[in-house]
Amino acid sequence: MRLFFAILFCVLSAPALVAGTLIVEGEGQVSRAPDHAVIEVSLHEQGRDAGAILLNLRTRVDVVINALKQNGIDEKHIATQRLDVRLDYDYDKKQRAPRDYIASTSLRIRQNDLSKLATVLDVASALEVDGLSDLRFRYDPTQADYDLALTRAVEAALHKAELIALASGQRLGSIQEIRENGSGGGVVMARMEMSAAPRVKGYIAPENVTISKTITMEIELVDGAAQ
Repeated sequence: MRLFFAILFCVLSAPALVAGTLIVEGEGQVSRAPDHAVIEVSLHEQGRDAGAILLNLRTRVDVVINALKQNGIDEKHIATQRLDVRLDYDYDKKQRAPRDYIASTSLRIRQNDLSKLATVLDVASALEVDGLSDLRFRYDPTQADYDLALTRAVEAALHKAELIALASGQRLGSIQEIRENGSGGGVVMARMEMSAAPRVKGYIAPENVTISKTITMEIELVDGAAQ
């Protein structure tokens, strides 16, 4: 029995070489100025005759597209996103009666020259489109951008791990695993109604776009007293 307690005392008092595994996350970001904008404008027509309102809608869409082309927008950067036709109803005493057909569509426009973005908005406003449903400033990240963001994510995780190890009286051992969790960024959104921004003048200065990478790192923790 005395021999058992002596062995147990030696085991409990000996320093552990491996104190555990530390799991930390790191995020790296790269900031870039947007290099293009994507604008979506909507148009709709309403009336009793579905064929007639579709024809009117098509005519209005053609007018908008031609005006954009005349103002320097390449036709390949103009695309119809959707076309919806639905029947609207009147509700009276829990009964519904057909009223009008409503046809709606939207155009997505890419503007590569941000200094001329106001021109696109002015054209849309002058032609009385029914809404500016979306305005997004975008940047097309390069592989170098992703690589830099990933490098910064690893550096951030290591820095965090070093602080934790130092504060807990331990030291870092070998890296067991690094997992990349994904990436994000590349878009800054700005929403407004067309009526809220009539006849926009001058240059629109958007925020920078952030490209991000996140990683999870597992690092061996070794007792600081063990050398």
